[in-house]
Amino acid sequence: MPIPPEEIYRVAALANPKLNQQEITRFSNDPSHILYYIDQLKDLDTEAIAPLISVFEREGSSQRDEVGWCLCAENVLQNAPDRKGNFFKVPKVIE
Repeated sequence: MPIPPEEIYRVAALANPKLNQQEITRFSNDPSHILYYIDQLKDLDTEAIAPLISVFEREGSSQRDEVGWCLCAENVLQNAPDRKGNFFKVPKVIE
């Protein structure tokens, strides 16, 4: 299932590389090998496999939601040298 050269040209135009005809031919054939292997996955029986929540094997990684100190505007601005309302006031740097 090769990718048509027109599609390779379209993607190449978006990325703006300079590709010659040999590279266009190679790029149209290489992805077809990947897609072939992906198509083989459709034939696998995955009924007995549980869906993954994470690819990392960790137990007890869930944390309880607990209300605590927050990074609200008042806490952030309490050490600001100068402020205007809920914003830091800084010197103008652009003319």
